Amino acid sequence: MNDFNTLQELGSKTISSATHIPIAHVDNILNKAFSTFQKPQFFGFISILEREYKLDLSGLKQEFLFDVAEHEIVTDTNFDIAETGSQVKALFENKKVVYGAVGAIVVVLLIILLSTMDFSSSDKAKIEINNTAIDQAKKNLNIAPVEVNNVEEMMKNNDVESAEHGQDVQKSASTTSQEATKTAKLEKAQEPVSNSEPTMSLYFRIIPKGKLWLGIIDTETHRRRVETITKPLILDAEKSWLIVTGYGHLDMDCGDTTHKFRQDHKLLFLYEDGICQIIDKEEFKAQNRGKLW
Repeated sequence: MNDFNTLQELGSKTISSATHIPIAHVDNILNKAFSTFQKPQFFGFISILEREYKLDLSGLKQEFLFDVAEHEIVTDTNFDIAETGSQVKALFENKKVVYGAVGAIVVVLLIILLSTMDFSSSDKAKIEINNTAIDQAKKNLNIAPVEVNNVEEMMKNNDVESAEHGQDVQKSASTTSQEATKTAKLEKAQEPVSNSEPTMSLYFRIIPKGKLWLGIIDTETHRRRVETITKPLILDAEKSWLIVTGYGHLDMDCGDTTHKFRQDHKLLFLYEDGICQIIDKEEFKAQNRGKLW
């Protein structure tokens, strides 16, 4: 990464002055603040730096791609964990309801048994037990008197009902879990496949500060045309352009960035990938098959 160290030694002010890249973007590149860029914008800035300083910044590009991929993986993992946690919580709450119902039935049966039992001494003398607390509990629970002969049958019936209720709850929980899993898979299958690469709308406009002569060349077809404008001219931002101006009093809107030029001599520009920059005659000829115009 020696070439990247060279950029850091130059500093953001020097780089911004030479390349016309806003100083805030240069600081973010030097600090590797990758999350502040979209992919086309970042790679556009890097291509300018490589061309301006004759550097190889492929390592920095690779770090940017790794950072984007890692962010997408962390986002997907957090979503899966949250969804699984909600399903486990719902199942746990259903089990709590079952255990609470079974526990309440057991307590009621114990109170009934204690209220109907007799205790005898060795001489078979009956001892009466103070059942005031038990009677009070029965009144609070609104429990009707139960014959001793019916206790065993009630316990059996309650055991059968508890077992059936438990099975129903387990089946219901299993069915709910299966339906939730099917729904999650169906929603995931129906999600549209999206391109992981971010997109950025491009915009390119030339704003004259008076009457302005322009020579415009399409770098792909090398077709030339001449324009004399007094109002803003919008060019196709998806293409690459070579531009010659009669003099340098104009503004250029490139995406979210506006460049202002106030010079009395003609200027040579190269616009590509959403970036517009001033170039010299040699670079202009190299882009225009050896011709200055």
